[in-house]
Amino acid sequence: MRLCIQDPSYEKSMYLHESLLTACENGISGGGAYAFATPGGIELLLADKSFKELMNNGVFYLVIGMDDITNTDALRTLKAYEEEYEGHLIVKAYVHNTNGSTFHPKFSWFQNANGGVLIIGSGNLTQNGLRRNREAFSIVDCDSISFESIIDEWNAWIEHSQPFLFDIDNALVLSVAANNTRKRKAIFRVEQEYKEQNAFQDTAALREVFKTQPKNLGKKTRENGKKSIAPQIIESQEIDTTLSDNDEYDEDAAYWTINSNSEILVAEIPKSGNRWKQVNFSKDVFENYFGATCGENGAYRVLLKSINQSGILGNTEVRPSVSVSSHNYRFELDAATGIDYPRGGKRPIGVFAKVSERDFLYELVMPEDTGYNSLINTISERQPMSARMRRLTYPCLSISQRTPELAIWKRIVEDNP
Repeated sequence: MRLCIQDPSYEKSMYLHESLLTACENGISGGGAYAFATPGGIELLLADKSFKELMNNGVFYLVIGMDDITNTDALRTLKAYEEEYEGHLIVKAYVHNTNGSTFHPKFSWFQNANGGVLIIGSGNLTQNGLRRNREAFSIVDCDSISFESIIDEWNAWIEHSQPFLFDIDNALVLSVAANNTRKRKAIFRVEQEYKEQNAFQDTAALREVFKTQPKNLGKKTRENGKKSIAPQIIESQEIDTTLSDNDEYDEDAAYWTINSNSEILVAEIPKSGNRWKQVNFSKDVFENYFGATCGENGAYRVLLKSINQSGILGNTEVRPSVSVSSHNYRFELDAATGIDYPRGGKRPIGVFAKVSERDFLYELVMPEDTGYNSLINTISERQPMSARMRRLTYPCLSISQRTPELAIWKRIVEDNP
């Protein structure tokens, strides 16, 4: 048994997300139960190629709690994957009315030829639970005999729970999910009003405490012994969180925020033939900024999410790290899809903000875009243009003040008051 800690400030941190996908490999069947699920968290697991390989071999039985968080958008996402996998994925919603009791499990099991793997801990099937929250989980490797007892207990519980288990498109389940949305929207608005009307007392003392606490670590910080960017206080910029009565409350959107301590990479993008959306980076940037490891293709997942000039977030892009024998180290950017590489010597620029270890918000800035000129002027002060691509890192505060037109700065929030 291995105890694993998911903590962005801990040098030995492990992702629950990647541990689940590793357990999928060579799996022949599986199951799991989670208290809460969000569309982003669902896709991180069910859309990955490792889970798809499991679906080619057997069946995965997933139980999702409906006490909170899980909304109709999450159910639609689950239903789409249930249909895609054509009987290999079975999803049930757990609905009950027991006062003072919450459906709260978070575990998965994966059977393989040698027995199986049980992963049990605190993380839910949400983007935060799988990659960003402070969570703890255990990975238990079992031989065939001991794993039989796990499957027996699972099957017995599923049989007992039949009165509580419903199809995810059941009208009752959809009603509960809609109520979750209304509840979460109401809580969110109250929290926003409270933050506007109330401030923590002893803020100065709290800030002194926060300054002494470890910040989120990147690979550069851990391996090279370099200090992370010193925390700087920045006044929060307003994020448009207006919700109409018909909107879903997006629990995943809160994941994709940055702060004044975020490390920013500004990278010119080479043409690379007709496939310039597959962006090449230097080995140093690939390993020390993005946290990938050369020679370990697919071992780690890097998450990317684009933001356009209007401030609209794109889909989450899951990118297994890829390095090839030609010493190209690259990630594909969906934001470049369908866009011609500019002519006249001007280069597209990617502005990347580290959200968490191996998770990045980015804005693709083209020569005709607002903010391109100020961005070019800023990087040219440090490094004149040449045949080589410029790839420079900045503290968020300094680069955002120099390029205020960029939409990515709309996602800046303060961690603490």
